[in-house]
Amino acid sequence: MNSDLHERARMLIALSGPEEVSSAERSWLASHLESCTSCREFAENSSEAVRALRAIPITASGSLVSATRARVRQRAQELQRHRERQRVIWVCCVAVTLCTAINTAILWRGFVWLGQYARLSAPVLGTGFALLCLMPAIVTGILMLARGTHLADHNGSFQG
Repeated sequence: MNSDLHERARMLIALSGPEEVSSAERSWLASHLESCTSCREFAENSSEAVRALRAIPITASGSLVSATRARVRQRAQELQRHRERQRVIWVCCVAVTLCTAINTAILWRGFVWLGQYARLSAPVLGTGFALLCLMPAIVTGILMLARGTHLADHNGSFQG
């Protein structure tokens, strides 16, 4: 017989436990095991080895159990703190969005009044309003970029 057939049979025997083997391969393996004594012995030895390994009781020491429990508790606390921080961030985002909407409405009313008082055209008024609304984001972006560049230049790290 070809050694590739024996290798295929041994591979299927090894995979038949933890992984799913197709029915066509299982039927081929069954017919091969009927005719090949060496592969049949390999299958029997493999099943005996698996049974012997499953019969060995494995127990963890008390220190391992307590260390694992401590790490699980620590991770649970970390996850709880993370969830609490996320809630605070969401509440702050909602508050900032509401305040921004209210302030934008008030600011727009002020710009309309100023435009009527100074007789400014609508494009000039809209451009001024857009610049005033975007200015905090632009300044913040420039400052963050400058801070990151400063850190990279001095200590090679972007962490503050």
